[in-house]
Amino acid sequence: MDTLAAIALPVWESVHAALAPMWVEICFMLCFIMGFLLLRFDLMKKGGPAVKKQKKVVDDAPAVKTFDPRLQKAVDAEAKPSAILAIWRAGRDQAPTPVELMRAVVQAFVDEDPDRLVTEVLEHVRSHLVALGSSRLAVVVLDVVARAGMVEAMTELARALRHELLIASTLQTYEVLLGGFATAGDERRVAEVAAEMSASRVRMSARGLSLTIKGFLKNGMVTPVIQKFKEMRDLGFQVPPFAVTQLFRIACDAHRQAEAFDAVVGVAPLGSDAVAHLLEDCAKRNDFELAIRVEKQAREEKVPLIVGSYDALLKLHTVRADSRVLELFQEMQDGGVRISEGLCVDALRERQVPALRGGDRKVVPLTRRHDDLCVQRPDEGLAYCGMYDKACDLYENILEDGLEPDSNGRTQLAAQLSYKAPKLDIQNYMSLIRAAGRDRDVDRAFDVLHRLKKSGVHIDVAAYNCVLDVCVSAGDMDRARRLVEDMRSSGPIDIITLNTLLKGYCAKADLAGARRLLADMERQGFRPNDVSYNCLVNASISAGGGNFRDAWETIDSMERSGVAVDHYTISIMMKALKKSNNSRDVSRALSLLDRSGIDVYSDEILLNSVLETCIHYRETRRLESILSSYHNSSIRPSVHTYGSLIKASSTLKRLPQCWEYWHEMVESRAMQPNEIVLGCMLDALVTNRNIEQAVNLLAKWKTRVPPNTVMYSTIIKGFANTHQAERAMCMWREMRAEKLKLNTVVYNAVIDAQARVGAMEEVSELVAMMQEDNVKPDIISHSTIVKGYCVKGDVNKAFEIFRDMQKNNMVKDSIVYNTLLDGCTRNSRFDLADVLLEDMEKCNITPTNFTMGILVKMYGRRKQLDRAFEAMETLPKRHGFAPNPQVKTCLVCACINNNALDRAFEVFDDLKSAGFGADAKAYSAIISGCVRKQQTDRAVALVEEAYGLNGAPPQLAQGQTIEVESLEKLLQALSQRGQAQEVAMPLLDRLRAAKAPISGRLYTSVLGGSMPAKEMVSSGSNAAAESGAATAAAAAGETLWKSGIA
Repeated sequence: MDTLAAIALPVWESVHAALAPMWVEICFMLCFIMGFLLLRFDLMKKGGPAVKKQKKVVDDAPAVKTFDPRLQKAVDAEAKPSAILAIWRAGRDQAPTPVELMRAVVQAFVDEDPDRLVTEVLEHVRSHLVALGSSRLAVVVLDVVARAGMVEAMTELARALRHELLIASTLQTYEVLLGGFATAGDERRVAEVAAEMSASRVRMSARGLSLTIKGFLKNGMVTPVIQKFKEMRDLGFQVPPFAVTQLFRIACDAHRQAEAFDAVVGVAPLGSDAVAHLLEDCAKRNDFELAIRVEKQAREEKVPLIVGSYDALLKLHTVRADSRVLELFQEMQDGGVRISEGLCVDALRERQVPALRGGDRKVVPLTRRHDDLCVQRPDEGLAYCGMYDKACDLYENILEDGLEPDSNGRTQLAAQLSYKAPKLDIQNYMSLIRAAGRDRDVDRAFDVLHRLKKSGVHIDVAAYNCVLDVCVSAGDMDRARRLVEDMRSSGPIDIITLNTLLKGYCAKADLAGARRLLADMERQGFRPNDVSYNCLVNASISAGGGNFRDAWETIDSMERSGVAVDHYTISIMMKALKKSNNSRDVSRALSLLDRSGIDVYSDEILLNSVLETCIHYRETRRLESILSSYHNSSIRPSVHTYGSLIKASSTLKRLPQCWEYWHEMVESRAMQPNEIVLGCMLDALVTNRNIEQAVNLLAKWKTRVPPNTVMYSTIIKGFANTHQAERAMCMWREMRAEKLKLNTVVYNAVIDAQARVGAMEEVSELVAMMQEDNVKPDIISHSTIVKGYCVKGDVNKAFEIFRDMQKNNMVKDSIVYNTLLDGCTRNSRFDLADVLLEDMEKCNITPTNFTMGILVKMYGRRKQLDRAFEAMETLPKRHGFAPNPQVKTCLVCACINNNALDRAFEVFDDLKSAGFGADAKAYSAIISGCVRKQQTDRAVALVEEAYGLNGAPPQLAQGQTIEVESLEKLLQALSQRGQAQEVAMPLLDRLRAAKAPISGRLYTSVLGGSMPAKEMVSSGSNAAAESGAATAAAAAGETLWKSGIA
């Protein structure tokens, strides 16, 4: 112990001495540790309260919800919009949509279901406000809607996101709004957004101004663009070069090029393209003064001139006999700018320029330095001036330089040069023969052939075929036949020889001769090819009114011979169907298309032909199939094809798709629509009852595409369809004020608008003005006037006008008969209707499908159903036409109104089996008939069949829906029979899943028939109780619908 004490004592003293200066700090640390342990003693216990609390917090934390992964897969696979929306709707209540996927969802709404976009997107954001209530999502949603041109939807979304959901607007939000409103050409709303940015102290960005400028440019708004240019300069931003070029383009279209140029100078730098566009416009209008100013400014800004600029300047200086042309040529040569053939020819052709006429040798050396140019054009320029001697002298200089003369151009000069040339090869002779063919000069072609024989050059069959083609083109078949005989004696002929001769027979409409030649070809061992058969098919169709029988026999022979039908064959038959009223020819042509396996998008002519045929014959299902393949095709449509696509979409009642094609053409591809395509788009809007959009579109484009009477007539027809007679009169007065030449079509459209509302005083005014405008009323004019009196209820007056028309020998077809028959039916004047029918028989007036429809309605109202069936059976056979779907639907309605449901089903089944199928109106009628006869099971089966709820493909074309009233009556009948929960509600569920338009009104039909008033009051609100049972049903139904229970 003493030893340990002796050892420990020195150690303790050493430690004590070392820690002596730190005793205060050590004591403080020990106190802190003891206090911490005392206060948090529960942490020292395993499973103490703190641990349990922490564990409970972790357990209670909600799991992070993720959206259905199928949505990501569908977006990555570029699935159809309908598939994307189906997945999104199935999972939207369970989890918020990731922002990166929201763009695809909104785009799917735009493409597939734009009417529900705003409602469903806002509802989804409200349901997941914590996760989705960000400005990032707002920008994504608004951007997609803005790019689609849905300005009103964008406005509604922006307002709701900011004021209802309190999502703050950021710079990116404002940029999207600026671009969207500018693209719509709404200068006022653009200014409002800019003012709101200023009030919120958000600084305008370069991107925001660029988007605004881009939108205004698309709408041809010169003044607002210039203002935004100046605003960009004042804020220190540089104006994009593309904007300057586009400004000059729209300014030239508006004849404001000088104003735009003066405004841009000092505000934005000029670019080469912008300068070229201005100079080219100056050359078109011969505006020398502005061109000089533009060139001077460009040189001051050191803007490089491109070939288009030089081209315009050369033309302007040449017209003014300015020797500066040679300076510009030299400048182009020194600057390495490619000198085109056209520049040389344009310069040499100007007879007013003595310096050039005498100085052609100065221009030629400039062109010779470019091996890739056709340097033979100076001789053409001299020939244009009538200087043939100089052209031939120049030819010698060309030969000296080792250059090959060109025999294109004026054929007289080519012939002179061919005589002067020391030696020609076979290609030169063939070029001369082709030149003779362009002039249809058979003698000259044979003269060249004679010289070719004397030259000692070997003559092959191709040279003979060239001469043969000249004979055929000129219609000289006697010399063509003799030439073929000469060819046989001098050597073998080929299939091209015989096809060329066959073309001659077909051009002369000598089908018998063509068929004899085709038989001779086979006997001589020449197998006719697709060119042979197509030539004969086209000749058969072109003969007279179209010989379909011969055409089909030729196609049958073609297929039997193993020659594949190609897109030319299909196009010929499709175009020919315009002359046919035979449904069998239509079916055979479409079957031929299917059998050939040809992709309609492989040839633009074929695509247009097929679309026009399907539109004309209402082949809606085939139209759907063709349009659905558009995005998977590689076609880049022309302007004309866009018109066909818009017309096809309009036929299917797909207005959003019409807008898609329009925006793709005008915006994505920057193509200028022509009168036909603009007319197609206006017609699509009017047909789909969007008359206001049609009026706005015409007003927007009328400065760039001069409107014609067809466009105005289309708008006026829209006013007539919507009973806006006064607006139709205003547009007519506008047309007269603009000094447009009015025709019968325009006047008939305006008269129709007045007649539909019985405004016969205005009709009288229009008839008087027709005489003043030298427009002669036609049969349609008088028929429309008759209709006006029928609408007014004055059938006797209408009949008087009809008799006057008969006295003047104006009644030559069924148009006016149909109008008067319809008026008699509507006003129950069946006595006059019988007189008209007897009159039609006596005068041999051929009835039409419209006549048939009126007769079926009339006999239905008169309870003479057997006569309706008799007329349906006899009239089409006697007069050679087939009843269309509308007539058969009328017969279905007539059967139902006469309590003959079984006969209605016979007609309906016949309608379904036809190629066009039954439409929504037919289904609505037959369903209503079943409900009326209390055959609800049958009615439910029809609904399932129409929408494809029974596992089979839907029978209704896309976009068509059964009338709400028919569905409502069916649901009420089910409810009254106690089948609300078992049948009605499940049916609504399946309809909603199939994306059929379902409203709260339909749920009201179920609840109104199945729930007692007191029960509904107890489950609804006090307001419902006070309003009675009907209001309670409506409130409960609306609640169910909005809450998504169905």
